[in-house]
Amino acid sequence: MAHRLGRESGLPLSSVTGDAHEIVRSPTTPSRAAWLVVLLPWAWFLVRSLHPILEYVAIGLPLIIAVTAVVAIGVSLLRRSTLALTFALSMLVFFVVTVIAPMRPTSAAVPTSSVRVATMNLGLYWFSDNDAGFFVFQEEPDILVGVELAESHDAEFRERFEFAESEIIPLLEQQQNESGLTPVGETFRQNGLPSIGVYSNVPITVLEDPLQDVFPGGLPGFRLQVEAAEGPFILYALHIPRPFPGEGAYQLPASDHVELVEAIAVAIEAEELPVLLAGDLNTVDRGQSYRRLTNDLNDGMRQSGWAVPTAARSVVRAFFFARLDHLLVTDELCVSGGASFDTRYADHRPLIGDVGRCAN
Repeated sequence: MAHRLGRESGLPLSSVTGDAHEIVRSPTTPSRAAWLVVLLPWAWFLVRSLHPILEYVAIGLPLIIAVTAVVAIGVSLLRRSTLALTFALSMLVFFVVTVIAPMRPTSAAVPTSSVRVATMNLGLYWFSDNDAGFFVFQEEPDILVGVELAESHDAEFRERFEFAESEIIPLLEQQQNESGLTPVGETFRQNGLPSIGVYSNVPITVLEDPLQDVFPGGLPGFRLQVEAAEGPFILYALHIPRPFPGEGAYQLPASDHVELVEAIAVAIEAEELPVLLAGDLNTVDRGQSYRRLTNDLNDGMRQSGWAVPTAARSVVRAFFFARLDHLLVTDELCVSGGASFDTRYADHRPLIGDVGRCAN
């Protein structure tokens, strides 16, 4: 009867049967205004630099996109919604643009002569002495920037390199720092700031550090002059605290992190020689801090091919596609032969590349 009435009246079947029982659910047609939701993800490019707190969003963006896209696909299947499906596709394209594209290769000249530079976060006691020593033996870097070193690492590297500069704290204090104890007072170095060292077979000279006053207790790092064959350059070897809300082991609120990176960028801009910035910068390539640094510096790992996330030890971290470790250079320098490696223990992937004056 309902079928016959529906055919004779020309009304949808659900209208004929009434509220008692809806036999057929027709897909709803979204309004023109509703389609604007498809463009919503792309508003990120309008707001991403408005406030430092958006650094947290930048870090979590891959996970946010993935969850949102899955929900939208689920809605499109349950509701037969073309709008939800289109929104999901928009999110997937947005993922490629915001997460994958910043890792794509860029064109660059090949260095005429180079020094092989490696940077590695040894992860305190996670990266064994033998593992670290094997990396150095296999890759043969001319310069090694190591962060979160133990005393045994320092001793190992001093035997393998001709020149060495390091600030090492006892391993026990490093373990306490990793357990979440917050450094207190003004003697931060004695209370758990991460160790850092630079080891080189190329002559290096420690220079006055313009960043010592920008972080309580002194920012872990060195400003050095490297006497390369084709001319000297400045090496900033740094370990920057991670941007993270609240107090904890070697971290800063996003606003302080952005301010610290600004001070680093200003110091590099004032240099007269070419500059290489290397180390664990705790800066993702889709964040405001990274954009500030790359205003004046080029991403050396991208000059060598596809860059890869360096904080991908665990499955959870892999979802964040986080490039925290970097080799960044001013225009006079170029990087070739860049590579990244898996290790057994470290929670970061080491980076290595050939750095030198760009060929004309």
